[in-house]
Amino acid sequence: MAVEAFLFFLQREGRRWPRLEPGDLKAFLRELLTKGNPLAPSPRPYQERSLIRVVAALRLFARFLDWAGVGWPQGLEWPDRPGEPARVDLALPEADYERLLRAIPTFPVAHHRPFLQALIPFLGETGLDYRETVGLWRQDYRGESLLVRGRRAREVPLSPEAREALEAWLPLRDYLASLHPIPYPHLFLRTSEGPERGKPWSLGALVPLVRALFKHAGLDHVRNKPLALRYRAVRRLIARGYPKEKVAYFVGIKRVAQGWE
Repeated sequence: MAVEAFLFFLQREGRRWPRLEPGDLKAFLRELLTKGNPLAPSPRPYQERSLIRVVAALRLFARFLDWAGVGWPQGLEWPDRPGEPARVDLALPEADYERLLRAIPTFPVAHHRPFLQALIPFLGETGLDYRETVGLWRQDYRGESLLVRGRRAREVPLSPEAREALEAWLPLRDYLASLHPIPYPHLFLRTSEGPERGKPWSLGALVPLVRALFKHAGLDHVRNKPLALRYRAVRRLIARGYPKEKVAYFVGIKRVAQGWE
């Protein structure tokens, strides 16, 4: 399947074997990470562990071509590490991030604006995924840091931007919690009107809201919106001086790919 998808990708790009461009293989791997298999009926972005198997299959194919006397195209670049080709593509550029923030005050659903003003800086600075975010409790916020519970339990330092966003959110959050006889303990509560107001966010409600904000900001072309914010946080944490190993721990990923130093 990996070889078939690679050959289809080359044909689609107008390449003729063996006259390939040096970056064709990396471009193919980048597409797998950001869009998915071009031959799949419903393509979904690959996880890095799946990409490792793809690279292994292509290396086996290259050895077979050498054995058959056909040869692998000269100059075709292999990635140093499988995750390397998509690093730049996954991180939301700073200009787009600022554009996303500027779009919040004009978001069509006005009662969601205060929540988005807290959520987007929080995601863009901490790199937490949606599931971890909706599972946070108010007591997990500790001023300088945040306690993340669950399978990847850890303590995450908070940037001034993340702290400022959370501090501005807490008064409204506490008011929303007070609307229920037994207040929900979650850090992020729904600002919706009606019976859901003051209840915890679900993934089913959060995901389309973030998508709607990206679309409102003119950024609907960003395919993997959660990863775009997560890798923006990776970039920020490294810029703040944390080593890659610490950044991977804070964000909740196995490692940070080469090229971020």
